[in-house]
Amino acid sequence: MTEPAACASPKKQTINQDQFTLSLQTACLMQQNQMLERQNAMLRDLMERVETVGDRLWHMERCLTTPPIDQAGMRKRVAKKRRPAHMQSVARTRSDK
Repeated sequence: MTEPAACASPKKQTINQDQFTLSLQTACLMQQNQMLERQNAMLRDLMERVETVGDRLWHMERCLTTPPIDQAGMRKRVAKKRRPAHMQSVARTRSDK
């Protein structure tokens, strides 16, 4: 038969109190660990979002600093370069005759 708590020896009461305190501290540490794991997951998610926003900003900045391609102007420049070459070719063939 077990002794009632009031009749237990002081040494046994101290051991029981220590075990109770230890179990409370263990429960608190487990809760803190779970909370820290959740915070870690939230911070990882936040960092991924920050990286995504950074990538988008980098692409936007790159688009803004890169001059747009003027396709119509490009065609005109190519045609201007081609025309003198064509005229020189025609002039050569006429002078050969």
